[in-house]
Amino acid sequence: MEAEDGKANRHYIQIEEIELVDVSLEREEGSEVAVYQAKIKNRSKHTVQGVTIEVELKDGQHTTIVTQDTLKPGDTSGWIRCVGPQSLKLKDLKKTRFTIKMIDEENQETVVMYDVGRDFYTYSESTERETINPKVKVDDIEFVNPTFAPEGAGVKLQTYLKNNSSHAIQNIMYTFEDDLGETHTLYHPLEIGGNQQSSLLTTSNLSKKKWKDYQFKRVSYTYQDKGQWVRVVYDVRLDQYFKEE
Repeated sequence: MEAEDGKANRHYIQIEEIELVDVSLEREEGSEVAVYQAKIKNRSKHTVQGVTIEVELKDGQHTTIVTQDTLKPGDTSGWIRCVGPQSLKLKDLKKTRFTIKMIDEENQETVVMYDVGRDFYTYSESTERETINPKVKVDDIEFVNPTFAPEGAGVKLQTYLKNNSSHAIQNIMYTFEDDLGETHTLYHPLEIGGNQQSSLLTTSNLSKKKWKDYQFKRVSYTYQDKGQWVRVVYDVRLDQYFKEE
């Protein structure tokens, strides 16, 4: 549904409440590629579950600035990077369209779209995200013997996962952020039977050697229930489980 005359509906988030902070535009080391880097801060009173900003560069290229982070009021995303203009001038990076996913206290999701050139707002109809009380919780998946070790200029994490539930699980992905704002993932695609342990998992290019320097943002996995696979996403910041098709 379009807003009346394309004007902002004050019940929803406004574009000026989405702020790009810690912005930089530099040449990638040892390369001719220009890299735009920023974080997104939510200065509204609403909870956001994803922001996409479409960008046009002066040389005719197009790119996007994207975060899937859940941002409560006042929260700031992890680092976002995309290709920047070869001129290394911020004025040559033109934002053309914003797409923002909002979620309210009743888990109603609304998509706010803003066309910068037309100064025009469009709103999707609200849809309810389905919450779930899963038979397998995040606490049922245990990290066994996690170790951090130097690897080149970074750090490597190795660990096993123990499934302490009676249900088989698979496609487990942890998304976490270090205290510098860098986002990392740990993924195990294979099935782990009930009360069984996985093979060794490894993720590299980390920056810190202690769990206390990381914050989990999202955990997704699939568990088996009565012969059916159920896909679950646990949003750590909202402390809620959502069912995904």
